Amino acid sequence: MLRYITAILSCFAFFLHLPAQSDKPAYKPKSDTITVQSADTGHSVKKAVILSAIVPGTGQIYNRKWWKTPIIYAALSTSIYFALDQNQKFVRYKNAYIQRINGQPDEFSGQPDNWILTNLEIARRNRDLLFIASAGIYVLNIVDAAVDAHLFYFDVSDDLSIHIIPSVSYSLPHVSGLNWQCTFTLNFYRKNKKS
Repeated sequence: MLRYITAILSCFAFFLHLPAQSDKPAYKPKSDTITVQSADTGHSVKKAVILSAIVPGTGQIYNRKWWKTPIIYAALSTSIYFALDQNQKFVRYKNAYIQRINGQPDEFSGQPDNWILTNLEIARRNRDLLFIASAGIYVLNIVDAAVDAHLFYFDVSDDLSIHIIPSVSYSLPHVSGLNWQCTFTLNFYRKNKKS
């Protein structure tokens, strides 16, 4: 037992004596700076976002995705049209209810008060949701322009590929058995900047 304790303590003392790092560097590099190639692509994300924020759809035109512009305008105009329609209904129901409270005849004289109040709240809720949808479409337009501008030079053609290469390698001579490997190679190509 004493031999084991002595062996453990001597190993521990040996590892405590080894220096972890020296003050002098073993290798001095020639330069401490890294040269980075300019990432200027000529296509500005900021410009696409600003254009889409000012006039919806112009960021998509700047990104050369012209087919998205009519979709954006159709979505915005449809949601705004129905929001304004619901606002007109809301105003009609509100005016009818105010006239009914004041004892004046209204355009819905055959309907009970609860019917007017229910339709008033439905028109208000629909109007608010449609204005929120319009704002969401506007923000989505800006996000889409930013994403398209970021991915402007990336190739999304059929040339994107994956190659699976199975291989067998033998291990070290003193270890028995085979090691199985499977190598995956992904090739992504970037479009060249147009001059």
